[in-house]
Amino acid sequence: MSVKSFKSASNFSALNPDEKSIDDECRMTYKLIVGNMKDNIKSKSQLVQMLHHAGRNPSQKSLKTYWKDNTTSLTYQDFCKIMKDEKVMNERELEKAFKKIDVNGDGFITYKELKKVLTGRGEKMSESEVKSMIKEVDEDGDEKLNYTEFCKMLISTVEQCKKKGADKLSRIEHRSKDSKVKADSSSRRGSSRDIKNDRRPSSSESKIRRRDSSSSKTKKSEPVQFTLPAVTRVAPRVTEPRMLKSWHHVFSKGCFHFEENGSIISHQYLLELPTASTVWMTIKPSILKPDQKVIDTLLFIVEQNDDGTLGEYVGYTHLKNQQKFCLNKSLKAGSYRLIPFTSGCLFKPRTRKIKDKAKLVEQSGDEYQLTKAFRDTLTDVFEIIDLDCNGLLSRDEFSLFQLRTSGEAVDDDAWEVVEENFELKKGELTKKGFMELNQMEANDEEGDTEDLWVTLNSMGFADDLKLDEACPYRIDIYTEKSRGRLKVLQLQMGGRALDRAVCESVKATEDVQSSSISQDVTAFYYTGDSRVTVAIQNQSNSRAVVKLDFGKSQNCVSNINDMERTMQIPPTSMKVVLHLLPKDEEEDWTIKCYETLN
Repeated sequence: MSVKSFKSASNFSALNPDEKSIDDECRMTYKLIVGNMKDNIKSKSQLVQMLHHAGRNPSQKSLKTYWKDNTTSLTYQDFCKIMKDEKVMNERELEKAFKKIDVNGDGFITYKELKKVLTGRGEKMSESEVKSMIKEVDEDGDEKLNYTEFCKMLISTVEQCKKKGADKLSRIEHRSKDSKVKADSSSRRGSSRDIKNDRRPSSSESKIRRRDSSSSKTKKSEPVQFTLPAVTRVAPRVTEPRMLKSWHHVFSKGCFHFEENGSIISHQYLLELPTASTVWMTIKPSILKPDQKVIDTLLFIVEQNDDGTLGEYVGYTHLKNQQKFCLNKSLKAGSYRLIPFTSGCLFKPRTRKIKDKAKLVEQSGDEYQLTKAFRDTLTDVFEIIDLDCNGLLSRDEFSLFQLRTSGEAVDDDAWEVVEENFELKKGELTKKGFMELNQMEANDEEGDTEDLWVTLNSMGFADDLKLDEACPYRIDIYTEKSRGRLKVLQLQMGGRALDRAVCESVKATEDVQSSSISQDVTAFYYTGDSRVTVAIQNQSNSRAVVKLDFGKSQNCVSNINDMERTMQIPPTSMKVVLHLLPKDEEEDWTIKCYETLN
């Protein structure tokens, strides 16, 4: 029995809903999740969500009859029929659910056992909610549930969920009515206002409008143009320091991921230096498969203050040596935030269409086994999240993984479940234990792979198990004087700190060309070993709107969808406009830009 269906409201014979009650449930559930009764259910997962919400716990066999391979949508009438056909939970299913939670088989469910289930997976409950559920039905006050009390708890949960659903639907319908009244009132006021304002403009107003509509534009007749040599022909401008092997060494892996809105996030790092030292720092992509796309990776360094806020820009790994980007710099003692960066020219959200979805589990008798393809993919996942490369997952590493895939960190109780049920070595989860965890989830869900796919998709794997929305990398830090301490932070956007650092890096380097678009507006073109970054600085006290057209550039790929961009630059500020990389690193590439100030 899934935690989700357990929490949603597990109906069974004690409730004995009549036909009118079922009709009310159908209407409430449909309006809450689909919204409009005339709209259709558009996916199998949406149907499952609705059935769980209505207290049904359909088997995989039943679901296959409700949503066949050729099903594309279901109507409200279809849903009502399914609700009437889907029988409420019987005694056998209740007993099975009870035994699953009663892990020690003593005939009682303790608070600790119930808490592990309800706060660990699915639609998680808070500790206070779990305590409240037990307290409400624990007649003998022993802080554990026997079978009878367990059944009463389910009945109570059903009624609470129904009430919450009805209240929510009532609020939605009430807001809808209020919005309609306000819209009608606004429409009436707008009509009278339109009539009053329907007059011919004066001659002076006409002149102002003509002048505004034909506001002056500054467009340079000659574009900014330069050609860069093929990246493969550029000799490395940096070599490793002598005696590097004798320096102190710390390292970590990390990964770039996409958020749902298309923004890029990555792990960040806190580097603490006890004494001033020369530092050699590198970052490079980690290749898990031969067909994996290699992207550009950089590491920006900013000071971190005692209160955790970020301070001045320090530098970044700007020198390329094969796939590594390197920095050799003297740093004073203190704390530094390391922010990984990729331009987005090569690392882009998935657009390809996938014909066949990979199979994750296979049924073998009453059990479900992970397919070889899925096990191979889990090996890749393990390699990505094993940040210290020791072949084991520490609690911190596993917690960062859980934050990414479920949105919640691993607390003491959750880690205790791991310790009690899966193979550990030196207090850390082994690869075998990680496989066992996923095997258990497959069996618990009786072959339903929805949650497994949530994990894989969150980690950047597509439905064909190709890693195309994540890019792992490795950073290495060598310090000459004393060992630095490196702490991995959770996945996050670079934010303003990274934006400022990129702008500072463009201005601070010698590999930059500048172009005056106007007296107060300047375009900066950073030209590194394999990347061009364009930033605009506005030194005026008013907003500047700048259009840059790179459409005539050759052998270039950008981080934006096309090669033309219009940017609003606030007063006395600087913003990055776009990045460019060569499409083919074995060929020369030409940047050609027409600049227009609106």
